[in-house]
Parts: sequence; structure tokens; C-alpha cells
Amino acid sequence: MFGTITGNIAGTTYFLAFQILGIWLAMMLFKKEKMSFCFLIGSVIGSFTLQWFPVLFAFLFKFSKMAHVAALFLMLLLTAAVYFTIAKRTILNGRKMKPNIKQWFVDAPVLFLLLPLFLFVVITLSHHTISYVDGAMHSGQSTYGDMNMHLGFITSIANQQTFPPEYSILPGTKLAYPFLSDSISSSIYLWGSSLRTAYLLPMLFALLQVFFGVYTVARYLLQTTGTSVKAKAFLAFTLFFFNGGFGFVYFLNEGLDSENFIRIFSAFYETPTNYIAENIQWHNIICDMLIPQRATLFGWAVLFPLLALLFKARTEKKRSYFICSGILAGGLVLIHTHSFLALGILCAVFVTQDLCTEAQQKGESPRFRTLTRFCIVTIYLLFMTFLSILLRAESSYNANTILSYGIGVLGIFGGIFFYQLIQNKNKKILVHWGIFLGVVLLLALPQLLGFTFQQAQGEQFVRGSFNWANNMELGDNYLMFYLKNLGILFILTVMMLIWGTRKQIQIALPGILIWVVAEFILFQPNPYDNNKLLLVAYLFFCIAVADFVWDTIPGWLPKTAKKLRIATTSLVTFLAVLAAVLTMGREYVSDYELYDSSYAALAEWAENNTDPSDVFLTATNHNNAIASLTGRNIVCGSGTFLYYHGVDYQPAEADVKTMFENPQERETLVQKYNVKYIVLGAYEQSDYAIPDLDSMITAYPVVYKEKGILVLAV
Repeated sequence: MFGTITGNIAGTTYFLAFQILGIWLAMMLFKKEKMSFCFLIGSVIGSFTLQWFPVLFAFLFKFSKMAHVAALFLMLLLTAAVYFTIAKRTILNGRKMKPNIKQWFVDAPVLFLLLPLFLFVVITLSHHTISYVDGAMHSGQSTYGDMNMHLGFITSIANQQTFPPEYSILPGTKLAYPFLSDSISSSIYLWGSSLRTAYLLPMLFALLQVFFGVYTVARYLLQTTGTSVKAKAFLAFTLFFFNGGFGFVYFLNEGLDSENFIRIFSAFYETPTNYIAENIQWHNIICDMLIPQRATLFGWAVLFPLLALLFKARTEKKRSYFICSGILAGGLVLIHTHSFLALGILCAVFVTQDLCTEAQQKGESPRFRTLTRFCIVTIYLLFMTFLSILLRAESSYNANTILSYGIGVLGIFGGIFFYQLIQNKNKKILVHWGIFLGVVLLLALPQLLGFTFQQAQGEQFVRGSFNWANNMELGDNYLMFYLKNLGILFILTVMMLIWGTRKQIQIALPGILIWVVAEFILFQPNPYDNNKLLLVAYLFFCIAVADFVWDTIPGWLPKTAKKLRIATTSLVTFLAVLAAVLTMGREYVSDYELYDSSYAALAEWAENNTDPSDVFLTATNHNNAIASLTGRNIVCGSGTFLYYHGVDYQPAEADVKTMFENPQERETLVQKYNVKYIVLGAYEQSDYAIPDLDSMITAYPVVYKEKGILVLAV
């Protein structure tokens, strides 16, 4: 848990070895690309291979050091093979290696924002990740929940080394979660690093991959839309990461010195981007996704750079780029399933757009006039608003009906796709996308069949649910809900779809399909997780809107275009980011005790004095120090985690209660679950009515007694 200096050096060195080799590979595979692009893709390759290579050998050697040595050897072998077969003479290819920091900021002014934002997240993560205060371990607001689960995955995978991994909070149950976002930290922890180092180190690299990936995607899509690509990409970057709506109104309406405003920084989850009482639920990307949601972070760390690579593959029509993209895409399933799903929808639109581009060049593509677009957007918004009113009135609409709407949207798009496929038989496009699809299916199908589809069974997974984030009991219809939550971006997106250029609409189209489908279909038990699809769509809206604000709106008044651009951009930025800035301020100052000093000391004892496979009988609290900090098994953990993974945990949860509260059945169940230790601390004694506490202490030997906690050996 605390690690050693030697362990920290070994774990960090092992991680950095993959990063260096990944960058070297990228420089060889993409010799004609800029150094910055190679560093981005290379870093992603380094993380990707560290997630996957140890897993391949874990089937033979478990998740052991032997598997990791073999994984590093495979990475070295792959790098050498590419060097001698592709690189031939040099990987530098005439590139200048001497850094010119001034030129970096000239070429990418977004660095003026990106680097301070990265520093903010690093500092916030630092004091949010089991920081030590007087023997206790603290957390922040957003990490108070899910971090416990991720810590448990990291420590149990590394300490127990069972593969495929199992839940430490439900022993014997295969882990029904895209665990590679945590196993990358397990690979560092395995070498003796501290848990804190293992948790944070790969996250920091993933953050940079996400930041630079988003900027690269924005810059690439905007490079053919007009002037000032750097400025527009800067604006798109800002709008995306500082996402928020008009929720700040509920906190500023009584003044900055009012208690109403101050509670942003003191209350638990009452912020301008997450205020359930007023139906504000457009969660900030930095505070509610990248900091606490490891699967989302690592999924996006692959997804966004992968999109940049895929755009280059489409433009330059390079088969090798499609193959590399397919490999990264195929490995996404067990890193972040939602990113894989989002990518699938995006690629369907990309293929269709490529086919339509061919038709456009032949003069076969229809043009939609402003009036037509106005009618389409108006009809859509009116229909969705009317549907939300019907549902609020408790009409006969049920989940199956809603699901049929979502399937209908996909059906309409499928019809357009196949029509274009029949009309435009461009073999080169079909071959390239066919190669990409073949590689993806070859790698993804074993994961889908072996893990994802086995987990995603039952009615709590794929199901119909319209406008699921909107609590309609609060009286907000569809239009009002999104106006409040997306704020100025909602207004501008609607305007862009009506008055925007053809290129802007083309940029937004992939996001539109994701958004509409996700409005009708939930793909997991927790509706909140559909945000991980909506936010990918939101990126494309931000890019298109940035171009619309920078070029199109000022073009309406050519004589004052420059002044109008400055005024419009400033106003839009202020209204768009205000809620996010306040939320980020709240996240920065948040501080909660996650494990008190007594349970932290217990975890240290357990790690040093028990076997990694031992089973503990404890309470089922979500912040369970035994499961999270030591990776030891407990009979049953929090239903907050297990329910949303589709796992049947209720029998074990009931048996925990019985073991504590029913002396007559205790011994039978203790043997059933192979319990080695019974913990009696504050959580156990407050959550359960133990009728024979004194007798228990007499019946079993006490092996630990510190700070009000007893541990009994069975």
C-alpha cells in the first residue's frame, strides 16, 4: 500500500519503458507526420500495449511479474521488428529534435490554457487520491465514491494475480467491468510502488493524451473551414472541457456574498453543473468524468487520438493507418466499452460521409436550403418536447415503445448508408473501411463474447428510456431541460444547424447520430453512464459551434466583423464556462475523510499479516478499507458498485447480515464463504445488530486490536 523507494523506481521505470518504446514505434510507423503527432500517438501506443501485453501472458502465468517481463520482451521484440522491416535507416527522418518552446506556443496557442488546466487537474488529483491527514486517508468530492472501487480492482489484480480477475467485493465472480483501465496501475503496483503512485502515474499521461487528442481532432476538422484554425481550435477546446449551462443562475441570484453562492464550495454535489434540486445535470467533464471516472479517462485517451489518426487515414487513404486505427479500436472494448460503442456509431457516419463525398463530386449530392433545415430542426425539437410532455402526463408510452424509436433512428440511418453504398461503389473507400472493420472485429469479438455480452444480460442493460436525465417531476420539458443544462451551447448548436455552413453541419453530423440514439436507448443499468456517449457527441458540436461563432456570425455584418467576432466570442466563452469554473473551484477545495485512521491502520496490518486470497467478513460500506487498500476479498461489497455491473450480489449481502446477526447460522455461512477473519469496527457495529458480541470475541481468537477495531481469526 505504501510501497518502497525501490518499488516506486521499478514501477515507474517499467511504465516509462512502454511509453518510450511506444513513441519510438510511432516515429517509425508515421515517419511523415509531425513530431508532436508521433509523440501523442506513441504515448497512446505505450499505454495501450501496457494494458494489453501483460494480459496476453496472464492467461499463462497469471498476472505475475513473469507475465510482465514477457510483456516487456514482446514490446521490445515488436519495436525491433518494426525498426528492421520498416524504419530501415533512421526513425528521425530529418526531424529537428532540438525543442523550440517559443515556437510550440506559436503553433499551438492552446498550450496557454492546456498546461494550466493540466496543472489544476494534477493538483486536484493529488489531494483527492488517498492523501494522508493525521493517519486518515482523504478524498475529494468526485472521488469519494468510485475511487474505492478502482482501488479495489488495482490492488486485488496485483496482489491476488488471479486471471481473468475476480471481484474482491464478491469473490468467485468474474470481473464484469472494462478492467484494463485499472490493470495498467496494477502493473505498476506489482513492482512494489505505492498505491498512490500506481494510481496517479498512468492517469497523468492519460490526461495529456485526452487534452492533446481533443485539440488535434478539433484542429484537423477545422483546417478546411476558413481562417484562424488555431483560434477556433482553442475555442473548441475551451467549450468542451469547460462545459456547463445556465445552472449558475441558481447560485448567483442572491449575490456573491450570499449563503446561496457560498454553498457551491461547501455543500456535497450542489454545483452549477450538478444541482439535482433544479434539474441541472450536465456534469462537468473535468470534475465528473476525467478525475473520478478512470474507464472514461483511459477510453478517451485512446478514442480521441484514434479519431485524429482515423481522419488522417481517410484523407490520405493510407491502408497502414487504417490497420493501426483498427488495432487501437479493437482493443477499446475492455478499456472503455462506451468509447468503443461511440466509435462504432461515429465510424458509420464517417463511411457514409466518405460515400456522400464521392456523390457530391459527381454532382449527385442534394443540398438543403436554410428553410429546409429550419423546418427539420423545428420539427425535431417540437416532437421531442411533445414526447416529453406526454411522458410526464403518464401516457401509455413504455420502454419498448421508446426503444423502438431509437432502433428507428438507426434504421433510417442504415437506409441512407446502404443507399449510398449501392449508388457509390468506390472500391478504395470500401477496401480501406473493410480492412479497418476486419481488424476491429478480429480483436473485439473475443472480448465482446467472453466478457461484455456475458455481462450485459437482462432487462437492466439495453432498454428504451427517453430523455432519461430529465427528472420530469420537476416540470421541465425537453426544450427547457436542455436550454438550462447546455446553456449557450444549446442555442448556438440549433443556430448552427439552421444557418451554419455545409462544412459545419458535416462536422456535427457524427455527434448528432450519437446524441439522438442515446436519447432513446440506455446501454447499461446506470442511466448516468449514457453521458459518456453524449459527451463524445458534444465534442463535435463544440468544434462546429466554434467555427460558427468565429466565422459565420461575424460574416453577417462584414463591416464590423472583427469587433463582432471579439464581442461574440467573449460573450459565448463567458456564458459557456462560468458554471464549469465555479464547479472546478468547488472540486478543488473539496475534502472528505475516506478511511479514518483506525481502518487505515487495519488495512496496513492486513496487508502485512494476511494472505492475498484470504476472505474477510466486514460491513458492505462502499469505502471498505480491506477491499480497496489491500486487495483482500470480503464476502460482499457495496451494492452501489455491484448492482450497476449487473451482478447478482443480494444473496451474499443477505448472508453478511445473517453472519453478524444470527449466531445459529453463522458458523455454517463462515465455512460456506471460507471466511478467515471477522472485522468488528465502527461500520460493522453500527450497520448490524450483533446480539452476541462478547461471545464472538470469546469464541474466536483476537489477532488485531487497535483504535477500536477487533479482528477475529476463524
